Amino acid sequence: MATEMENLIDQLDLLVKINIDRTNGYTVAARDVEDPQLKVLFEKLGKESEDFAEDLGEVLKKYKQTPPETGTTAARFHQFWIDIKEKLLGKDRDAILSSCEAGDETALATYTEALAHDKIQTLPGLQVLLEGQQTIIAQDLLLIQSLRKEEKNISQA
Repeated sequence: MATEMENLIDQLDLLVKINIDRTNGYTVAARDVEDPQLKVLFEKLGKESEDFAEDLGEVLKKYKQTPPETGTTAARFHQFWIDIKEKLLGKDRDAILSSCEAGDETALATYTEALAHDKIQTLPGLQVLLEGQQTIIAQDLLLIQSLRKEEKNISQA
């Protein structure tokens, strides 16, 4: 049976993978989207997740763990990035934003799960790091949602 610390390390490992997936997805989106404003936004969000993955990797190293170098193969997150690629081919701005929204919701749920871990309460520095990253992703999600709402209002006008 795994210890509380082993379970927390597994959760941190998953967060690194989720951020690698998020980085890869936003990199593809930035490369392929036609809208210059979305391109800049996606580049920023990709870099942000790259930084998050690096920060979490450093935490794993403190616990003598090797950070993952590739993302998760979990269907829920992997499918999100496949959907982005497919929707980019059609350059459908709302569909791209919808996929980004779904991916960020998945990332937030993973952070919520990690922060609910009993062991996190005994590691305040790690808790602050995770809460800070979660807050930024939540703000990103709000931005994506507002862009989707704006897109719907424009298309209905």
